[in-house]
Amino acid sequence: MAVKITQTGEQLILQQITRLEQELKQVRIDKNSAFNACGDDKLANPNFHKLEQDERIVMDRLNDIQQTYKTAELIEVNERNTEEVSIGSIVKCLFEYPDDPEEETYEIVGYGESNIDENKIYYDTPVAQKLIGLKVGEETLLSIPSGKVKCRVIGLYRNWEEAGK
Repeated sequence: MAVKITQTGEQLILQQITRLEQELKQVRIDKNSAFNACGDDKLANPNFHKLEQDERIVMDRLNDIQQTYKTAELIEVNERNTEEVSIGSIVKCLFEYPDDPEEETYEIVGYGESNIDENKIYYDTPVAQKLIGLKVGEETLLSIPSGKVKCRVIGLYRNWEEAGK
């Protein structure tokens, strides 16, 4: 199944591809230097083997990201949905924990954009999946390690300033 990316996610993915291509180029330069330093006796230079492993790791990561990007579905988020939760929405939720209710505001984002420090959660996470499609006032039950918690959508916003962040 193709992942969904926004314009912001597309830019982040392209930057990551560029960074990995540069990293791969540098690893190959270092590997070539290590090979030339040890001549035919590659066994005498453990750094050469480490660089070979690094090269495979970077190549695999680069190939994975390029394949994901090629098959991704680009989602246009020109205006945030304030009617119901969707990709691009900024949503404030009330989590009704037994001991202390808690409000949290999240932005539902596409592939490659999630950042928990900025309250950006990937649309395919369990929390986001439960929230997508809900309107203000609607609730869902979330499974957490200690059981279930009720989560109510209490706001949908056009931007972070409006959300109070």
